[in-house]
Amino acid sequence: MDRDKEKIADHLPLEEVIIADIDGIDAPENWSRPAGDDSPEVPPVVVEEDRGFSLVGNHRTVWHLKSSGKIMVKCLVVRSLVHVKPAHLLISNCTEEAMLFESLLKRGIVSNRSRLADMLGYSRARITQLLNQLKLPLNIRQKVLLTDDVSEFKLRPLLKFLDDEAKLQAGFKKLMEGKLSGRQMAVFANSDSFEESTDISDNSGNEVKKKPLDISLDDTENSIAELEDVFAGCELESTSPEEGAVPPVIKQLSPEKHSILEQAEKPFMVEMAGVLRELGSIRDAGWRIRAAEYMLSPPEMEFLEGVSRLRGGLYKEAMTILEKIVSDDPDYHLAWFYLGRCSNLTGSLQEAEEYLRNAISRCPGNPDYQVELAIVLEKLKRHSEAEAFYRKSAIIRKALAVGK
Repeated sequence: MDRDKEKIADHLPLEEVIIADIDGIDAPENWSRPAGDDSPEVPPVVVEEDRGFSLVGNHRTVWHLKSSGKIMVKCLVVRSLVHVKPAHLLISNCTEEAMLFESLLKRGIVSNRSRLADMLGYSRARITQLLNQLKLPLNIRQKVLLTDDVSEFKLRPLLKFLDDEAKLQAGFKKLMEGKLSGRQMAVFANSDSFEESTDISDNSGNEVKKKPLDISLDDTENSIAELEDVFAGCELESTSPEEGAVPPVIKQLSPEKHSILEQAEKPFMVEMAGVLRELGSIRDAGWRIRAAEYMLSPPEMEFLEGVSRLRGGLYKEAMTILEKIVSDDPDYHLAWFYLGRCSNLTGSLQEAEEYLRNAISRCPGNPDYQVELAIVLEKLKRHSEAEAFYRKSAIIRKALAVGK
């Protein structure tokens, strides 16, 4: 057991629970505790249900004790708000963290995501990101429970393949076998060569291997590194100091980097941005009638409703609507962007940064997203990072202009 967790457990009101009364994800077939691992077991975290208990933390402890023929186990039973933080500290696995959050909200122990975010020092966006993992198939979540080395950030790119089981499973296999970093996984999932790494079967059922995609990026969260990563291969040139400083221009944009610009042109997102421009301020009561002419879907109308509340100064209502949209569709980068703008306007700069980084990770080719993040970073006195994003925005605008 981790020494810090051991100290935490020493001061917890642990209760003995019958293992048979605990429901949770079962251990993978033929799973056993690694040979030679004699470290103390971390106390399981369970949430009391109407009948029995729901296992949300430290599955491996329960799996091991069950395989050893044990009947009882000492658990932290989460029944009230006072147990939330200690339970969270006992959990290291990202899927179990999401399971804990889901149970807390489902049982009403914590009233809503905003309250949970405040208790743990998270942003509401972060809570949503973690909960989205639970949309992954059971077999993937089961395998993630085997290790604490897989983060939510690494799993996040897989969510775009929820409707394509083959790609989803192939992507997860690549993540686990290649031990990819979060940024490597994002590049892999967004690559046009993704299918080249997918295992397929021929008509006789024999597995056929295709050439794997080579990925060799550094795992870094630094914004300057992000700039270099996204535009790696773009040669920049500028005039000499004697001629005066001017924004750098793109000398050559490799084919791989054209995908960045294409992401700024996803049809439904560009369409909604165009609708917003056509509708104007959407503060007046008549905007809904005008919007009906575009034959928009209910989620698109809901998005416009959120933007309307934002532009009318009803920031809290706007964020509630927009957060629901990104919860239902994590790839809706325009909604992430307006969440960031709303937080920026209300002075919640750390939250604004996270929302905007979510928008940019889903659509790195939108210059407006880069500028908004640069503004937030300037307010946070992180001027060198802000400058990088201003520069990146200029590069994108130039590339878009050249491409027209």
